[in-house]
Amino acid sequence: MNNQDIQNQADEPLQLWNNAANDYIQNQMSEYNFHTSVIDQLIGDVKNKEILDAGCGDGQYAKKLAEMGAIVIGIDGSTEMIHRACRNHPHPYITYKVMDLTKPLTLINGSSDIIIAQMVLMDLPEIETCISEFSRILRPDGWLIFSITHPCFFSSDWVMDETGARTYKKVTDYLSVKSESLFFWGKTIHYHRPLSYYFQYLEKNGFSVHSLHEPIPDMKGGEQDPDIMHHFRIPSFMVIKAGMLRG
Repeated sequence: MNNQDIQNQADEPLQLWNNAANDYIQNQMSEYNFHTSVIDQLIGDVKNKEILDAGCGDGQYAKKLAEMGAIVIGIDGSTEMIHRACRNHPHPYITYKVMDLTKPLTLINGSSDIIIAQMVLMDLPEIETCISEFSRILRPDGWLIFSITHPCFFSSDWVMDETGARTYKKVTDYLSVKSESLFFWGKTIHYHRPLSYYFQYLEKNGFSVHSLHEPIPDMKGGEQDPDIMHHFRIPSFMVIKAGMLRG
């Protein structure tokens, strides 16, 4: 494989996200984004905090942070996502920039109090670069908070009962590092890595995991929506809060 082939392979995920941007933005459903409420709790009071929103997408969450008083830099490798963010979610406290998370970031050492990466690491062809960069950019007393699809279960198929209800997942080939095409919003690429892979690179770059969460939906009013009840049996997402090792 020559250098051009390698570059084309690295660029493909971003090109796909440019193509998928419109459908992704139009089809985001809050009832399936319940992992965000856990992130809200973990970040706490953000007033006057400098926050890097890594993989900010269309900027919706960056604007929420800015409205709470944070100073936000929102970055995404997709030029189309950043275009939508500047157009749809501008704010005086937000700076949006196109930056590829698989390459060194043009941000100052120790410039962020909090780094957030929502549902992005499993969309990157490699995570070594960004985790290394996060450790460089984060202040010593800062926090990295990220969410991912649950590595143990996401790539496995549901097994249905006789009524068609999702009952359990048959987990196979969990320990392999691999990729697959998804078609939720047009074609994108999902990169499966076992949980130990994430922890390996966090530890290698000086991070210590403070907490790990497996979010479930907030069933307001006691309703029993059959489309989300399976989330109470098998976690779909994982949220991790990590800080720099001290001492």
